[in-house]
Amino acid sequence: MTFGLIRGLGLYRENKISLEKRFAYLFVLGLLLMHLPLKADDCVPMGQVLQPQTNTWTNITKLIHASVDKKIILLGEHHDNMEHHRWQLQMITGLHTLNRDIVLGFEMFPRKVQPVLDRWINDQLTEQQFLKQVDWATYWNFDARLYMPLFHYARMNKIPIYALNIERSLIRQVGKQGWENISADQREGLSDPMPASEGYQQLLAGVFMQHGKNHPDTPSEELVMKAMATPGFSRFVESQLVWDRAMAEAIASGIGKHPRAQFLAVLGSGHIMYRYGVPEQLKALGMPNPSVMVPWDTEFECEYIQVDFADAIIGLKSIRLSDQKNVDKPRLGVYLEAADGGVKIGKVIAGSIAKSLGLKPDDLITSMAGRVITDVSQVINIVQATQFGTWLPLTVKRGEKILDKVAKFPPRHQNYPS
Repeated sequence: MTFGLIRGLGLYRENKISLEKRFAYLFVLGLLLMHLPLKADDCVPMGQVLQPQTNTWTNITKLIHASVDKKIILLGEHHDNMEHHRWQLQMITGLHTLNRDIVLGFEMFPRKVQPVLDRWINDQLTEQQFLKQVDWATYWNFDARLYMPLFHYARMNKIPIYALNIERSLIRQVGKQGWENISADQREGLSDPMPASEGYQQLLAGVFMQHGKNHPDTPSEELVMKAMATPGFSRFVESQLVWDRAMAEAIASGIGKHPRAQFLAVLGSGHIMYRYGVPEQLKALGMPNPSVMVPWDTEFECEYIQVDFADAIIGLKSIRLSDQKNVDKPRLGVYLEAADGGVKIGKVIAGSIAKSLGLKPDDLITSMAGRVITDVSQVINIVQATQFGTWLPLTVKRGEKILDKVAKFPPRHQNYPS
């Protein structure tokens, strides 16, 4: 295995090997890599756990036992990866078996729905009532089947659940106006976030610049300078910091209410990688150092792995619900976000109907099948009500342009990307 070879040569972390030997090892490694291409799956093999700080391997069972005394554990995810949620459930059940006093927090809920979460835990709602009252289809949009096992486990065991997030409208408002221009009564009680560290700025600059032209070979310092010179970057960073701060404050609040409990937070890996984002905001709040766990994903690249990438990197399959082919209902192939004046496309899935239509991220869907679109649930319901083998007219706004499109869904038995 290539990554094992890198470890064996001592090139993965700092060591006392001479510079000359390192060059020799790199030359040998280069020859081997000519015949053995490095795949993302090779970096952290399925079923294994890499601990970058000690450059050691373990397994999930040992990881659970070693984590029982950690006050805060951040469980990352790629939202659409089913294996990531199965691993999260494994961690939660394992830690709960060893310590009955745990509390859960989820990025998927804005704090305004906390009373709904309390009613769910108290067995006062059906699953359908729960999803409707938290406005799942509008706020989160990822298939609830990915998360319901976690929510059911919490209810079955009377484990408190805390909403970690804030309204998306506030995050969008910060992106447009800047945090300092948001009035106190609109801040949902949030305090000022700690400014982004240099490393976090570099990471966010890479994300921001990918929205336009990609810069894979640009040094990080130059990339930050280019991003800083690009309109909107500083507010993009501010909106991300507000998002991170909201989750950190919610975790701190939950610990304040349950001082003896272990707090397990479920959130996107982008908020915790390299201990940026939420971990930095927790530190600024004076909270205990969290344990950062990131499930591996083929969207990562092997060079992402550094000593500070995470406390534990968990090797898992990449099984995306959106990649499943034999679906019973039509799919357009987009990730959706609530927005003013319609529904915004956050991401277009490669090979999908949306991709063939030429739809792009940030396009605003304003009407479908002759109906004005105002929320995410409308789009989902209209698409799923469309018959296989038929056409669906829609209108999108791209900047100042209004574009009329027609989505052509293939017959039911014809394979097409979800």
